[in-house]
Amino acid sequence: MPDIIAIGASAGGVEAVIKIATSLPPNLPAAILVVIHISPDSTGLMPNILNRSSVWNALQPEDGTPIEHGNIYLAPPDRHMLVEPGDRIRIVRGPKHNRHRPAIDPLFRTVAYVYDSRAVGVILTGFLSDGSSGLAMIKNAGGIAIVQDPNDALVPSMPRRALEEVDPDYCLPLAEIPATITGIVRDGLPARKPVPSKVASMKKQKSKAEKPEKVETEEQPSAFTCPECHGTIWEVRENGEVRFECRIGHSFSPESMAESNEEDVERALWAALRTLEESASLDQRLAELAAERHRSNAYELYSSKARERKKHADTLRDLLLGGASKRFAPIEGTRGDEELEKIG
Repeated sequence: MPDIIAIGASAGGVEAVIKIATSLPPNLPAAILVVIHISPDSTGLMPNILNRSSVWNALQPEDGTPIEHGNIYLAPPDRHMLVEPGDRIRIVRGPKHNRHRPAIDPLFRTVAYVYDSRAVGVILTGFLSDGSSGLAMIKNAGGIAIVQDPNDALVPSMPRRALEEVDPDYCLPLAEIPATITGIVRDGLPARKPVPSKVASMKKQKSKAEKPEKVETEEQPSAFTCPECHGTIWEVRENGEVRFECRIGHSFSPESMAESNEEDVERALWAALRTLEESASLDQRLAELAAERHRSNAYELYSSKARERKKHADTLRDLLLGGASKRFAPIEGTRGDEELEKIG
């Protein structure tokens, strides 16, 4: 009978988890493990909030905490929460997954690996696609997959992505999820279960005795680098899902990889803008010095270079600002005649 409920949420997840926790009946023979994407600097008050409004005992576990029915375990800030055989929770720092720590996929994958048909995975509101790969593993291990109806979610991206990657047993509005969990645990509600299949563990848990041929067929080096550590990144295919994972263990869904790449491009463009501005400022200063020394050829050369670089900087700034027409402020600390002050 399913008795390990793994819940993953992102934006809007705090309210959703509170709704579920406060709607579950007491004495339900199950344990709930929750990952919500939270800031590393979060004060971790979620257990206190739940303990004031729910009959369940909510806590942030320490490494090695035993899993017991009647408890809600919430991943602490800046730490992954995993499970291991023997009904124990592991709290590890570890590399980020999908640019998050804590992340949903590491919990879901270990829950699938340890509990197979005893597991229930629940994906709630949130951005991007963290949790889809882990939910697929729970489903393929013989567990039950529940996805919040995207039309009911505050942020539909994560549930929608889960629906694209997994054929869930239930797709429900938030208000119906607690009763469904209760029915699954207590009454054995039917689920459209697939034939259980062997579930692979996370990369860092792979045995050294595995045959090289198996690794090569599952992981292929890509032409890209890890957005976190800039090391070589592999394209990993598992349960019909594709993710990118580096040697250290940073892991990205295709959507997270794309978002990280967009941020890298933006950082590079801002760095290029800064370099152009500094170059224009330097050329302007060199032109001023040439004017003071009555070196007309040098003055014309540096003035031309300053104007050209300022023009490129203006174009790049307009691109970064979404096409807004915005000129640079005058460069401070410069001297020269009126023509130099009007460069650009």
